[in-house]
Amino acid sequence: MPRVIPAEAMAFLTGALDEGAMVGIRVTGVDPTPEGPRIRFDVPRMRRRRGDTRRLPDREAIAELVSRMVALRWKDSPEPRAISEHHQMDLAADHPQVIGDFTETGPGWHWLLSATASWIEETGIPEGFVASQIKEKFGTLRFYWCATGNELQANRIIEAAEWISGAVCETCGAPGRTRPGGWIKTACDAHARKR
Repeated sequence: MPRVIPAEAMAFLTGALDEGAMVGIRVTGVDPTPEGPRIRFDVPRMRRRRGDTRRLPDREAIAELVSRMVALRWKDSPEPRAISEHHQMDLAADHPQVIGDFTETGPGWHWLLSATASWIEETGIPEGFVASQIKEKFGTLRFYWCATGNELQANRIIEAAEWISGAVCETCGAPGRTRPGGWIKTACDAHARKR
């Protein structure tokens, strides 16, 4: 297993979480699975500072989704897998109940969206779940949806995906960060230079 996989997973986490939220998180191993190499993280419980009213990220959900995304990205390959030029249609075909008909996202978020949809399917799609729009806005993912059933777990997973999206290059899926400019985009260093 290439050492780059745990390093890449930590790069995604570091990009998704600020320095304070990263405290104590570490990789404890890599497990080969049918879905690809799954990263094991130790995510200690985070304590809120007295008087801090900011929304805290769900570190466990974010770490789990990064592990799932990295597994898909590296599945059966010594390098990150190529993304189909028809990635939007592939997502809709592979996850019709979660993704719906179409996404308005770049190819780089393919593995993030696929991992998100798979995890929602695995935990149970809430009754009446409908994704009305999945798009990029201000360099991060916006996943608009509604449901009539118990939606707590789906909401947790989708919020984790939105946090992570600001650390995933919209073009290639490598670790990146949001870049200012005429249009805010999330890009790796290589694709930021091409802008």
